[in-house]
Amino acid sequence: MKWKKFLIGSWSWKRPFYMLFLCYVLLTFYGCLMADKIIFQPPGTPYPINRAGFSSIGTGEKAVAIFHLKPGPKMPTILWSHGNAQNLESLKPALESFHIKGFGVISYDYPGYGESGGKPTEKGCYEAIEKTYRYLIENQGVSPEKIILVGQSVGSGPTCWLASQKKHHSVVLISPFLSAYQTVTHIPIFPGDRFPNYRHLKKVNSPLVVIHGEEDRVVPFSNGMKLFELSPSTNKKLISVPKAGHNDIFLKGDFDLGTLFLEMSGK
Repeated sequence: MKWKKFLIGSWSWKRPFYMLFLCYVLLTFYGCLMADKIIFQPPGTPYPINRAGFSSIGTGEKAVAIFHLKPGPKMPTILWSHGNAQNLESLKPALESFHIKGFGVISYDYPGYGESGGKPTEKGCYEAIEKTYRYLIENQGVSPEKIILVGQSVGSGPTCWLASQKKHHSVVLISPFLSAYQTVTHIPIFPGDRFPNYRHLKKVNSPLVVIHGEEDRVVPFSNGMKLFELSPSTNKKLISVPKAGHNDIFLKGDFDLGTLFLEMSGK
């Protein structure tokens, strides 16, 4: 019937390919448009910044909120990039526990997290960690060789990037991903990927520790294992945690991060 031909058109073997291509274009457009909103999940709880240890680098939209405690004599400083749905307030107890052991500790909030200005983006996270790194070196006089870079989950993104750009002592990755899109698909068929850790880590030769839960359903264990294999470091260690998921790795892991940091720093 003519109305069917008007609505559907003439049959062609090319049509399924056109439809697949159209679906691909639409999915790519949607992914690029919504990627940042899907990747970043800042907690809505604010915190007071006018307290001991808390301060801000810059002002307004470019402000980066930080929490910093200075190291003991000859001790390294841990630069920690936290996981998603976290901020400095929730990370503070863990940082204080490392400071008790003598470590200097510093962390920062991504744009749009906590008291940091702006909106969360991949570029914004890179800028935030670089500002924090420069603050340590230029304002606090910390030697790059005394900085241990730690990245947890989404924090592995800025950590791997900084490690590929700046001098440091060593890197610890906790539940890291190959890239943002590769936590969803093993085949990199979509453009506009975020945080290509697999690419950045190939440039990092410093000591490396990768910690990952074997039952992680958010970022599959294979991500951490492949990053470990891709690393060119000759001094690297993979800690796989049986029966641990994404958020209970410290509860089920038979390791102590403080002791690990001491071993890495030769203390």
